[in-house]
Amino acid sequence: MKKTALCLSLSLAAMLAATTFAHAADVPAPAPTWTGPYLGIFGGGTFVEGHYDYDYDPEMSGTGGYAGVLGGFNYDFDGFVLGVEADYGWGGQTAQNRDPAEATELSFDGVGTIRARIGVSPGDMNTLIYATGGYGWLDAKLDALVGPFSIHDSDTNTYSGWVVGGGVETMLWDTGLSGRLEYLYGDFGTEKFGLYDGLGSGGTLDLTLDNVHFVRAALVYNFNGLIW
Repeated sequence: MKKTALCLSLSLAAMLAATTFAHAADVPAPAPTWTGPYLGIFGGGTFVEGHYDYDYDPEMSGTGGYAGVLGGFNYDFDGFVLGVEADYGWGGQTAQNRDPAEATELSFDGVGTIRARIGVSPGDMNTLIYATGGYGWLDAKLDALVGPFSIHDSDTNTYSGWVVGGGVETMLWDTGLSGRLEYLYGDFGTEKFGLYDGLGSGGTLDLTLDNVHFVRAALVYNFNGLIW
């Protein structure tokens, strides 16, 4: 009798489990959404075209790398996505003048932006195509050999201006992670740098950044699945 009751109990449990699984399989998965906050890391390159006003306006151009962190918030209106994002990165030597008589180098010690994003997420909603634009700034350092004895000096200043660009972001599996490729163009204008050798030689340079380009990849964690 006990064996019969045990067999019946096991059979009922198996049937209940199978029924529950079948009903769960029939429940549609929640539609993917971009709504919610997110945090991420990025890395990429900077491409600079510039010049400074000394004698023959030497060119100040080059490329460099930088990496940093980003964060923001999106709201998904059924495939039409609006958001705001801020980021900050740390770089290094970015541009130089290749004339040995000038021997100047420009570094971006910090790069930050605060931008709006607007995009669409077509099809299965797992990919976001977006445009972005807003405010940006550069913490820049100019190094040079100054005077007849080529004495090293440097000065720092902060550029500010605007940035525009766009990118593509795709959800990676069902992990909350997304991968992103992004391009930004920046207009930062002109800032002054004072360079002196301590012996009476030197002066102030107006360094103009004619074009600044940023290309970067990012890995982002979206919190939408946890709290939205």
